Amino acid sequence: MGVVHGQQPPALDAAVRAFREADSVAAAERAADRLARSGAAFDAVLSGLRSGRPYTKQKTGRVELATIVSGTALDNIAEVPDDYDPSRPIPLRVSLHGGVGRPAPGPNDDRPRPLANRIPGGTEIVLHPRAWADTEWWKSDQVDNILRLVDRVKRSYNIDESHIYLTGISDGGTGVYYLAMRAATLWSACLPLNGQPLVIANPATGADGDLYASNLVNCPLHAVNGGRDRLYPAASVKPVIDMFKAGGIPILWQVYPDADHDTSWWPDEKPRYMNFVATQPRVAHPASISWSTERTDRYTRFRWLVIDQLGVRPSDVTLKDVNTFEVQGRRQQLFSRRRPAGRVDITRTGNTFEAKTHGVARFTLLLSPDAIDFDQPVQVNVNGRPVFSGRVTRDAATLVRWAARDNDRTMLYAAELKVDVP
Repeated sequence: MGVVHGQQPPALDAAVRAFREADSVAAAERAADRLARSGAAFDAVLSGLRSGRPYTKQKTGRVELATIVSGTALDNIAEVPDDYDPSRPIPLRVSLHGGVGRPAPGPNDDRPRPLANRIPGGTEIVLHPRAWADTEWWKSDQVDNILRLVDRVKRSYNIDESHIYLTGISDGGTGVYYLAMRAATLWSACLPLNGQPLVIANPATGADGDLYASNLVNCPLHAVNGGRDRLYPAASVKPVIDMFKAGGIPILWQVYPDADHDTSWWPDEKPRYMNFVATQPRVAHPASISWSTERTDRYTRFRWLVIDQLGVRPSDVTLKDVNTFEVQGRRQQLFSRRRPAGRVDITRTGNTFEAKTHGVARFTLLLSPDAIDFDQPVQVNVNGRPVFSGRVTRDAATLVRWAARDNDRTMLYAAELKVDVP
């Protein structure tokens, strides 16, 4: 957070400094509480959050970011360009590796295989999380690990929030599909390489929770597969890709007919890949959102929508599920569902929200001054019925609380609006 200008009491100065220097979400939330109680004016706080913290020179090259996940030590790293300039925002690539089923090395084992950048791209920081058996990309603790690592990098380096993208190879590519369906708020684009959604559709894989392909509508996808891939040949992936396309999922699919389970295609693919990344900036406040979840303790949010409570309502409408594909003339379900789910499809036009819901009893709208005119009333209609109409007050406590969680200069929320489904 930038400096709040003007004459300030010492308590406010200390609160601003603590928020700006917080090195984790937990520390930022504690500082946010102090800042909210300090009496800072809303406009001053908003201006400071938009300008962000002052970034200083940091370590470049290979930066170690060790973490412990489910009792396993993970040697995550970030690769920072030698010419990194803290005065200029830089894109961040989160790159997921393959081979996650291998057991983690013990204390007396040889040094584990290095985390290396197999697809060198443009000027960007590349974050390499580590995964082993029991900490695979589709486990909840690993999802938390990835999100904490991104937050950690953002607190030290001047990351361009509109270009934080997710990619991965083999199991990493499969992990991209998983994260795009469960925790998509951060990503400007999702690029699964040599991945196979059928892997996480298999219950034996142990993916955390139920999966909803319709959630993929929120993240532009560019997938690559090889025609001669010995593990996931393009022909085995095609029915799922066809299902995605038929369901309105924004996906580009590139097949290299002669490629095996490798990155031999990279010299040909690089221009297309880099162009896709460059031309898909994240939209902080998209006009339309569709989100499904079967739980309310995690995987409940996409940007300005949070699903708070599940439950059947008389006003529920039918929302088309994207889950049926065809193999050799037979129709089958991609993802099995073990628990009742809820879904919200919602669009925003000016200050008016139109929502269609199924299996959701309550949700929250996060209102940003970059998307909403707080001088005018807000209108919310759910399943064709008006549920709210009126002015909403901007609140500094709400602003700093969400800013502490998101650590994002472009995604700031001035108010929460709780909506009960009729």
